[in-house]
Formats: sequence, structure tokens, C-alpha cells
Amino acid sequence: MVSASAEAKHAAVTHEQAFSSLANPVQQLTTVIPQLAPLSSPLLLVPNASSSPPPRPTSELCFGGPELYAVEPKGCNPFLANCTIFFAQQPLTFTTEKAKVAFTIN
Repeated sequence: MVSASAEAKHAAVTHEQAFSSLANPVQQLTTVIPQLAPLSSPLLLVPNASSSPPPRPTSELCFGGPELYAVEPKGCNPFLANCTIFFAQQPLTFTTEKAKVAFTIN
């Protein structure tokens, strides 16, 4: 019968080997991830060399915006959905997440 001490030592060695085998890939990831950060947008479009870029809007229609949030739990999801639609309708106005958060809070 194997003693508890021997089992603990074997488990410690096994865990140490597992940690050692993960150290190199983790180190590689910590080097590569900062390099990929500029590419981590939710939608990365690579244009076809033969196609021209889509026309960019120069102005937007101004809509009234979503109804004010009444601080009721059941109204939170509809309010956020309406904000998302509002932001999509005005991409020039809401170009950053900061602008979207500021509008939503206000």
C-alpha cells in the first residue's frame, strides 16, 4: 500500500511537471497578445484589392433617442437595446465606446 506522503509527493511532482509544460506557452502568449491588441476589433474587414471602399457618410439624421430609463429592472434590457439601435443609426456621432457610455449615463 502506498503511503499518503508518497501520494502527495507524486501529486506534487505531477503538478510541477504540468505547470512547467504550461510556462513556455503562457510566456509566448504574453509576448504575442500585446502585438495583436490593435487587431482585436470585433469586426476586422480585409478589403478586396479590386474593390473600392464603401462610401462614408458625411452627415447623419438626428433622431430623438431612446426613452429615459426609469431605473426599473424590467426596463433595463429594452433601454439598452434602444441605445444600441440609436448608436447604429448615428455611427459618426458615436465613434467610441466612451461616447456611447457618456450618452447612456446622461
